[in-house]
Amino acid sequence: MSWIEVVVAGVKSRAAVVRARDGVWISWQGMTRFVGPERSSPVEQAAADREVRAPMTGRVIKVATTPGTAVHRGDVLVVLEAMKMEYRLVSPRDGSVGSLGCKEGDRVDLGQVLVTLAS
Repeated sequence: MSWIEVVVAGVKSRAAVVRARDGVWISWQGMTRFVGPERSSPVEQAAADREVRAPMTGRVIKVATTPGTAVHRGDVLVVLEAMKMEYRLVSPRDGSVGSLGCKEGDRVDLGQVLVTLAS
């Protein structure tokens, strides 16, 4: 894993970057995105837009939501501990929680789906 400095409107912050087989995972301000070849179908892209994934291997220390809960963009869904740091993973959009792929205390791998939002 490496870090890059991001400057938006004069405000500096750090983003984690992890290389994967066919692209990179980028984690910034609680959101995680895969950057690589374009998704092969609209169905795959729609699924990716509903998923909150682990930005790195770590341990889930808090699950702040339950299936069926209404969430707003930016709401904290899961807190992950990795490399002695806490990462707050947030909802990428308004909606409701469809399912959870983790529970407190779980060890999770890079890219693992932690929360899926309902469509």
